[in-house]
Amino acid sequence: MCMRARKTEIICTGSELLSGKLNLYVPLFHEKLLPLGFEITREQSPGDTLREIADCIKGALTRADLVVVCGGLGPTFDDLTRQAAASALKKKLVYSNAQDCALKAKYGLAKLPPNLADQCLKLAGAKTIENRNGTAAGQEIACKNKLVVLLPGPRHEWEPMFKDCLEADLKRFFSVRGGAPEMLKLKISGLGEVTAEKLLRPVMKRFKEARYTILAGPWTVEFIITAGAKGEMQSAKCKTEERSSTIAEIEKACRKILGNKIYGVNGDTLEAGAGALLCGAGLTLSCAESCTGGLLSSLITDSPGSSAYFKGSAVAYSNAAKTRLLKVRPQTLKKYGAVSELCAREMALGAKKLFSSDYALAITGIAGPEGGTPKKPVGTVCFALMGPGKTNTFTRRFHGERTFIKRCAANFALDELRKVIE
Repeated sequence: MCMRARKTEIICTGSELLSGKLNLYVPLFHEKLLPLGFEITREQSPGDTLREIADCIKGALTRADLVVVCGGLGPTFDDLTRQAAASALKKKLVYSNAQDCALKAKYGLAKLPPNLADQCLKLAGAKTIENRNGTAAGQEIACKNKLVVLLPGPRHEWEPMFKDCLEADLKRFFSVRGGAPEMLKLKISGLGEVTAEKLLRPVMKRFKEARYTILAGPWTVEFIITAGAKGEMQSAKCKTEERSSTIAEIEKACRKILGNKIYGVNGDTLEAGAGALLCGAGLTLSCAESCTGGLLSSLITDSPGSSAYFKGSAVAYSNAAKTRLLKVRPQTLKKYGAVSELCAREMALGAKKLFSSDYALAITGIAGPEGGTPKKPVGTVCFALMGPGKTNTFTRRFHGERTFIKRCAANFALDELRKVIE
């Protein structure tokens, strides 16, 4: 039988989350918690005040089985999560001599300064979660059959804590023995979310037992499939092997409809996929960038091992740089403009010669918010993909703010490279 999907609420503290900083943690927690049978039902972002954080914790405990509070465990005046949790749970804060010794040893101190000493406070009865990458230890405390977890805010601190300790503790506390929901992300390129939904609607109607989410990105879409229990115990059809089979059947049906529009699954990226194809074929790549300002090259080199196939890049932002570095002809710029397929073609040729690569990608366009004209509005981007014996050129119009247009352009270029090599 399938286990009941346990409700989870995430509380990310910090006044900065209410004044411009984007919180991207919920999808990360979702990916880690879903295989354990936890469903995130709510996320809250209180400011750095005792009352707001405590109210969020108290409210979450009335609804959820697991409450995860992320942030507010640091050494500064606005780190109030411990005190707020103590208030919400009616627990005393006690001084941890073990944490005191650990911090002294870690930093070679005979005595802890007051701000570090504050980080030795823990809820009475709580279990400490070691933080290998920072000063703020995490805490777990049981409230009858529910669990409250306090984690530090920085991702490079709490992610290893989840893997090293918290995952096993959650399995133990909630008696997780399999039967959890499974999730698959299909990564799609070149379609808007409305178009993708329309194309995939027959799949969703056919496999009604699964749940679906669709998320738009820059020239990409994620189609998220979740198969498994929701709510109370369900029938024996929810066995893991049958659920895995359902996921596989859904993926097969989606691939039949979308073909090579699907460039990967789960954590796959366009840049890593294109790089793997280049590496597998023993081919090399160079880039010539204008409006993307090096973003394409940065994405390519994010992949470990990219030195095996990436030769280099020329960021030729000005017309003078295009002619000097990439040998774009002045008459091309004068007659057709920098934002033209002919200019992109000559940029690609220049990069291919400069770096002696098998393939060259070139991007030139108008990222905005200024610089557009009636004939070439903001978001117009021209591309060239030059390979052995063939050059493809494209013009696309992307919509959105400047950074989004740049990322759309980079993703489009990588997608075309992927499809050509495939």
